[in-house]
Order: sequence, then structure tokens, then C-alpha cells
Amino acid sequence: MPRWSCEAGEISKVGDEVGAKTYIPAMINRMKLKYSRVAQHLLFWGAYFIFLFLISLLRSNEGRDVSFHLPFELLQVAVMISVVYMNLNILIPRYFEMRKFFLYGLLMIIVVLLNGGILVSLMRIFPDFSPPFILRDRPSYMFVLPMAFMQLSLVAVTSALHFMRENLRLHQESLSVKDLESRQLKAELDSLKAQVNPHFLFNSLNNIYSHSLLESPQTPDLILKLSGLLNYIIYECQDEQVRLEKEMEFLTNYIALEKVRIDESVQVDFKMDVTDSSMMIAPLLFVPLIENAFKHGANISSGQPFIDVELKQDNGKLKFRCTNLRDNFDDDMKSAVSVGGIGLENVRKRLDLIYPGKHDFEIKDDGHEFSVHLNITIGDETQ
Repeated sequence: MPRWSCEAGEISKVGDEVGAKTYIPAMINRMKLKYSRVAQHLLFWGAYFIFLFLISLLRSNEGRDVSFHLPFELLQVAVMISVVYMNLNILIPRYFEMRKFFLYGLLMIIVVLLNGGILVSLMRIFPDFSPPFILRDRPSYMFVLPMAFMQLSLVAVTSALHFMRENLRLHQESLSVKDLESRQLKAELDSLKAQVNPHFLFNSLNNIYSHSLLESPQTPDLILKLSGLLNYIIYECQDEQVRLEKEMEFLTNYIALEKVRIDESVQVDFKMDVTDSSMMIAPLLFVPLIENAFKHGANISSGQPFIDVELKQDNGKLKFRCTNLRDNFDDDMKSAVSVGGIGLENVRKRLDLIYPGKHDFEIKDDGHEFSVHLNITIGDETQ
């Protein structure tokens, strides 16, 4: 018991250390971001204050009686700060972004006029705030209009900077979302391919094992074919797309491997009519469909069982059809049709992920024959 308590204490300590290592950098990043924003705002207002000083200096050099009056400029900057942050934090989120443009414009005019009125009133009450270029000790309220214009000009500049930053942020978020979706898509495709490969591998190994027990002379050839298929699955199918000729070769060897384990009475017909085998296609799309046909169409208790597979290329489309005879009382097949079956459902998901809007996948079952039809648009259709 003491040892357990000690270990639990150590585990708790390790957990605290891991939590601290995760929490502290996150807090540091937040503080850096916060201080960065504060620094940007301070830099902006510092630059604005220097701009006012330079304007006053320029006017004085031109012979105008306009000098830099610190109390007035500080009061003006304070008024500008109030209207800018009221616009960014209240008016834009509540009215402009809600498309209440008329109300936004009306409130903005009221705010700048009110601020201008406050500024003029302070100069009338405290004459020391009045700059030298205002000849009267008590400036007229007409001075509100140029002050309102200056506020609107700064509001326009800061609003433009705000929307530029928001657009940049949304663009970065969009790129992050696309990257996440791309990674999720790849993970789903890898998962679906992983579900196909072991299933096929186990079936093939069972077939070879059965022939080895019978000491069949075909065993070495079957092992060789399986070796080629595994080489294709392990090394070449890791790419998102493979050349069609590689997939065709794989299907040929796969069907040849499957034909060995079924009864000779089952008629298997595999046709390929492809003019351009260099086109690229997602790997292992057709294997679950053929595998399903051999699973349910090779052990028919009555009639003349058959499996008919056809791969055809036509005007930028790749057309695949697989048909097999089945028993009317084949409960497994009915279940596979009703729920899609694991293999068929994987094919459907992969098609939705890889060829959205560019494929037609149809399952037909009339109680006597079961068939799947798959059309994939690979290239541009020609007339």
C-alpha cells in the first residue's frame, strides 16, 4: 500500500508537471499577443500625435500663425481615441456588421458632433486649452464642424485598418480549416483502405492454405500472385492515385486467385475495354465489389451461378459493372443490400470523399441477380 501511494503521488506530480508545461506556454503566448496588440495601439496613437506636431510645424514654416499647443493637442487626441474605440467596439459590431447602415451612419454623425461640442465647450470653459490660432477667448461652436470632419477622417482610416485585419484573420482561419479538412480527409481515406486490405489478405491466405493442405501444384503460383498483390497494396496503394493499368493488373490477378477456390461450375467472365490505361485513379475501389460477388455468387445451391465483371472506358468516364447470381433465400446478401455491407459502404464513403459530384454508384437487386454499377468521371467528356 505505501508503494502504491508513492507511485500515485509520483504520477500526480508528473501530471502536474505536464499540465504546467502545457499551461505556462499557452499563458505566455496569450500575454505576448495581448502586449503585441497594446503595443500596436500605442504605436498608432504615438504616430498620430507626431503627425499633428509635424502638421503644426509645417504650417508655422509657411508663415501661418499656427503653433503646436500641447494642451489642445492632448485634448484633441483624447476626443479622437474615444470616438475611434466607440466605433470599433460598439458601432461596427452592433450596427455596421448587422447591416444597419443607416442607423450606423446616423449614430456616427451624432457621436462626432457631440464630441466636437464637448471639445469646444471645454475650450470655452478653460481658455488655456485654446490654441493661439483661435483669436477669441471663447471659440464659436462653429468650430465643431472642422473637429467633426477630422474625427470622421480618422474613423475612416481606423475602420479600414480594422476590416483589413479582420479579412486577414478570416483568411488565415479559412486556410487552417482547409488544412484540417485535408488532414481529416486523408485520415478517413487511409482508414477505409486499411479496412479493405486485411479483409482481402485473410481471404487470399485462406485460399492458399486450403490448396497447400491438398498439396495442389498451383500453390507456388498462388503464392507468387499473392506476393505481387501484396507488393501493390503495401507499396503502390499508399499514394492517393495510381495508374489505371496497375489497378487492372491487380484486378486480373485477384480474380485469377479467387477463381481457384470456387467450384468450376461457376462461370466467371472478366472483360476490360480501356483505351487509355495511363489515367490516374484511386486504388482498390473495385476490389470490395468483386469480393462481394465471389462471396455471395460462388456458392449458389441451384441454377447456373455466374460472376460477370466489366471495366470500360468511355469519353472520360470509367464504367464498372459487377453482376452475380444469388439465392432467393440468401439472408447475408439481403442484409448486405439493406445496410450496404461493410465493403460496399466503404466504397460509397471513399467515392463521396474522393469523387464528390463526379460518380454514380447504384446497387440493383431483383431477388435473382445482384449487381453494382459504378461510373466515375475521370477526365473531360468529349463529344
